[in-house]
Amino acid sequence: MSAMGQIIDFGKNVPSSFSQSISQPLLNASGTVLGQFGLNVAAGGSVLLEATFGLQNGAAASSEVIFSFVRNAVEIFSIRSSSNTSNSLDSVSFSFMDSNLPAAYYAYGLTAWAVSANNRPVVVGPLIFSGVSMVL
Repeated sequence: MSAMGQIIDFGKNVPSSFSQSISQPLLNASGTVLGQFGLNVAAGGSVLLEATFGLQNGAAASSEVIFSFVRNAVEIFSIRSSSNTSNSLDSVSFSFMDSNLPAAYYAYGLTAWAVSANNRPVVVGPLIFSGVSMVL
């Protein structure tokens, strides 16, 4: 018989209706905060972070974006996404496990910035950003 983990807390940043969908052009220098929430974490706990949203490229050239998860304003994970075609609409989804944390309350955020100043893609659709604090 295997031992099951225990859920400590759950946080989310999601729209309550489709009319609250996001349409956010991305900045290239300072970045854009797309969502944030806080979680309680037990000693030795882990947090599973997940993000899903749409990315629209309105320019003729391909666009590249760097997305990051941050904990207490410090980047803990980043991923680079690119679109190869103009006027494309892509679904972006990724997750990350933040592990072996001391007991505390943590602020988590999702940020993004366009790599090129010439082609700024737009984050669209309902943006779903969530996290589950657990002890495994």
